[in-house]
Amino acid sequence: MLDFRARIQALTDRQLFHSPFDFGNGIRTRPWHVERRFRRRLKLLQIPENLSGMTVLDIGAWDGFFSFEFERRGAARVLAIDTFAWDRGGLECFLLAREHFKSKVDYERLDVHDLDPRRMGTFDLVFCAGVLYHLRHPLLALEKIRSVTAKQCIVETHQLITALHDRVPLITLFPGDGRENIHTHGAFPTKAWVLQALLTAGFARNEVVYSTTSKLAKMLVALATTRPQTGRLIVHAFTS
Repeated sequence: MLDFRARIQALTDRQLFHSPFDFGNGIRTRPWHVERRFRRRLKLLQIPENLSGMTVLDIGAWDGFFSFEFERRGAARVLAIDTFAWDRGGLECFLLAREHFKSKVDYERLDVHDLDPRRMGTFDLVFCAGVLYHLRHPLLALEKIRSVTAKQCIVETHQLITALHDRVPLITLFPGDGRENIHTHGAFPTKAWVLQALLTAGFARNEVVYSTTSKLAKMLVALATTRPQTGRLIVHAFTS
């Protein structure tokens, strides 16, 4: 246990754990307020409680918090994929947690743009949280995600909140600031863009299960400052 505690401490000292794991015996990876935020996040995501017999793909798995949760809920197979976070220490955290939980979660270093059903098949549930706004080609990524989704996809992302034209499918571009060690390129879409893009990517229907509760206030701030605001958005998309 002392060896395990020391290994966890080494990773937390480097601030590599993104998620609040409770490994027992007082070993926790994040403070209480992060644990509270993740409990709320799990509730808002509305992930099915019973995943028995289902296959799940976790895109942008980071340290595996949701991957292990899917396994705990009974999923027959879970595949965790990542690139950016795993290149920056996230894989160390994932593997240590996987070892501790004696987990059978599969993992592969794979970019979302390289998803291919001919190689990996399809999954009953595809989970994509905190990924969309980091992507260089978000619509292409959604098309790739659709190609490996057999039934349902859960997308959690930042949404762009504008003062006007809320129903117009807008998306911003952040090309980066030239620093190679900072991952700054990406895009913040409006809710309208996310919903329309999912349909364009081939999903049959979608449902907003959460949109930031302070949206009206943020729209007023955007109007007063002429600067768009952001908030969280969770959408469930279905293939039929």
